Amino acid sequence: MSKTSPENNEARSPADRAFFLYQRLVALFLLILVAVTYPLWIDQTAFPAVPVVSELCAVPGLVDVILVAVLVLIAVANVCLGPQSPASSKLWIANSVVLILCFLLNQHRFQPWAYQFAVLGLIFGLAPARNARQLTMWITLSIYFYSALSKLNPSFANELGSDFLVTISSIVGAFLSPDQLASWKWLALGFPLFELLAFLFLLLPRTRKLGVVAACIMHVGLIVVLGPLGLSHSWGVLLWNVFFFTQAILLFGFTQSNKETETAPAISTRLRIAQAICGLVILFPTLEIIGLGDPWPAWGLYASHVGRTHLFLSRHAVEHLPRSLRSYVDTESSDDLFVPVHLEQWSLEATGAPIYPGQRFSLAAARAFINQTDTASAARVVIESPAGRLQDDREADTFSGDKIAMEADRRFWLNTKPRDTFFSSR
Repeated sequence: MSKTSPENNEARSPADRAFFLYQRLVALFLLILVAVTYPLWIDQTAFPAVPVVSELCAVPGLVDVILVAVLVLIAVANVCLGPQSPASSKLWIANSVVLILCFLLNQHRFQPWAYQFAVLGLIFGLAPARNARQLTMWITLSIYFYSALSKLNPSFANELGSDFLVTISSIVGAFLSPDQLASWKWLALGFPLFELLAFLFLLLPRTRKLGVVAACIMHVGLIVVLGPLGLSHSWGVLLWNVFFFTQAILLFGFTQSNKETETAPAISTRLRIAQAICGLVILFPTLEIIGLGDPWPAWGLYASHVGRTHLFLSRHAVEHLPRSLRSYVDTESSDDLFVPVHLEQWSLEATGAPIYPGQRFSLAAARAFINQTDTASAARVVIESPAGRLQDDREADTFSGDKIAMEADRRFWLNTKPRDTFFSSR
């Protein structure tokens, strides 16, 4: 009688089969999301690439192209071969290593979906399937928890949450005036509260099916609000919500039997490393709460409380800007001498991805804009502190554009200098 391999035994379980399909899904969505944000990975001539440390500023763009080509080949192999291939573990670890190298060469690539997939690649490559499934579930639960927590504050109710309410009201045909919105804006806290409810349902085995339904409803709602009918957000954000919709079903819609749990593989060094990585990913967001971490690694998704950097340019300097950059300067909304440069719009149109949130990367983008356009003497930079958790109050610091390099070095540990090799006009 022929013996069946352990992987094939695992594959008989509906939960395991769903998890094997989930691993292919991760590889597939990695390909899709890299494709819809391809300028972020291979064509950064229109938006600054800012490495983690300044020593990497001299790395030529050809290195990025090679890394992305390798990443695509690995992802295609993971989709085609599947998790039951003998090479699967090595492929997933290689996938994560290449992603990490891409992050080091440009902080902007540290999109939340890319971070999630880099972590999952390490989990898939190091842990046996059943352990990997449990660790992946814990990471997913932490995303829901910290994402909800990051929005339970007045700044979300006053800003993006209010935008959500206005968008929903316009979709259903009940338009809210500014006066009406002022009275109802606290309803915006219902969005993170519903996300927290989905987290609690998914956390408890008895209510997990309800959690799947709640999570799916939430992601469909986000797709509607952020999609073409609503705020017309980037394709990357919309597709990541499609991924989360499917993820909720494949990860939490199937239950592992007690018998299968009892026969879980013994703990190995590789599994301990995977567990340590999972623990670090789950605990890291606590640093952002005390002001030491960035919003996206802390799963601060659609959060409004984060610190910000704003760039303003004097009106007389706008007419001397390159045509490709002039459209990002708002000269119509006010008669002020200094007018805002929309760095977020620049990021979305040039790369297809949202700008990395927080003060540091926006300061780096402002620094690149000033250097590229030679407008240091005509620029003003305003850095706002994160909003309070209980009150929507911020502190602001303003300085001239010619001090931006000095202020960047004084304020931030990580690099804010762009890679000159990506700018053909400099």
